[in-house]
Amino acid sequence: MRNAKYACAFALAAVFAAAAAFAQDAAVAATNAVEAVAESAGVAADAAAEAPKEITALDQWATYIKQGGKTMWFIGLLSILGLGCALERFWNMRRSRIVPDGFSAKVIELWKGGKTDEVAALCTRNRSMLARVVETMLQHGDSKDYQEVKQFAEDKAGRELRLENRKSAMLATTATLSPLLGLFGTVLGLLGAFGTVAAMGEMGDASVLADDIGQALITTVAGLAVSMPCLFAYNYIKGRLNLFSVLLEEEISDLVNQIFIRR
Repeated sequence: MRNAKYACAFALAAVFAAAAAFAQDAAVAATNAVEAVAESAGVAADAAAEAPKEITALDQWATYIKQGGKTMWFIGLLSILGLGCALERFWNMRRSRIVPDGFSAKVIELWKGGKTDEVAALCTRNRSMLARVVETMLQHGDSKDYQEVKQFAEDKAGRELRLENRKSAMLATTATLSPLLGLFGTVLGLLGAFGTVAAMGEMGDASVLADDIGQALITTVAGLAVSMPCLFAYNYIKGRLNLFSVLLEEEISDLVNQIFIRR
């Protein structure tokens, strides 16, 4: 009986010892796992810290502008002036502001009905280029010579068209001057590069020329990037103005024919 008790006690002691050993092994494994995770996290953090910062397009453009030097500021000013002129021309070079549809028919109807006061009021409200031409015709409405009235109307239309054409001059100036400024910046960059080569001699490193060569290339690209859209806008607006001049001439001829010749 006593031996059985000793055997049971010995068995329980063995079980507890095995459980303690198993728990110790599990604790060691867990500690190793935690250390491995911490080490991997530290490696990932170091890799993230060493990874280069992502450069956005805005940062890249800011670098280009800074590298281009002071010439880029003048090109940027020209681009702002060209954009403002283009927006103004696109807004004002509409048909409703030059030769509005149906305006001549209303003028002819009122004029033939003897309502010249209403014609003047209609021109005041409309304020298009054709309306200003009709106001000139009203000033010579008592003339018996229709050729004289037509001449005055065409002279007025010619002056109005020349004024509109002058307002596009800034676009032409921007399209011409911006590539010249880009070329100027290119020459400055090349002069700086040659000066650096002369100062450093045979011991110079080609990498030190990167800034001067970058300035030479960036200003050229910037000048062309500003010039091309301005040139397109100028030619487009000039073509529309030529079209409106033909339409205006046709409207003037129709007004003179309907009001003065067939009255």
